[in-house]
Amino acid sequence: MTNEIIFYTQIASIVTFIIALFTVYNVLVQAKDAAIQLLKERLIIKDEQIAALKAQTPDTLVSILNDRIKVTQEEIGRLKNDGDMHRIEIDLKEEELRGIQNKLSALSELIRESDFVCPECGDPLAGRQSHTIYGGADGEQEADILISSYECGYSIADDGRELSRCQHQAR
Repeated sequence: MTNEIIFYTQIASIVTFIIALFTVYNVLVQAKDAAIQLLKERLIIKDEQIAALKAQTPDTLVSILNDRIKVTQEEIGRLKNDGDMHRIEIDLKEEELRGIQNKLSALSELIRESDFVCPECGDPLAGRQSHTIYGGADGEQEADILISSYECGYSIADDGRELSRCQHQAR
């Protein structure tokens, strides 16, 4: 073999190595870009789910029902202004209004009875945290407790122990 053949063989192998290296690099970059795009899409989906869940809060439902009550009352007022021509429609709207008010009352009662609002003042739930406590004579017993905290400062453990008082009731 001549030196010239060895030289060209080495150059060809170096060029082939560089091409293979850039090909692998390009594949890795494309995989990274695809993973980033997938994570962005998942983030958008999660943001939409969070927005949908926020729209389903009890306060939002109460607001929607209040708006429906106002619209129904306005329709009844307009129909009453027209006289007895619309007596049947007025009766239907009044019945619809009573149904909406019953739903609002049921929802309000459900919210008051739930643990989503402070039992003392009605402030909303700020969060829940789970804690593991250890104890017993040998120190090897453990138990999980759930602590509910409200915006007013009131917090209570799931076993009924009051951990901090409601700041609105202290006034």
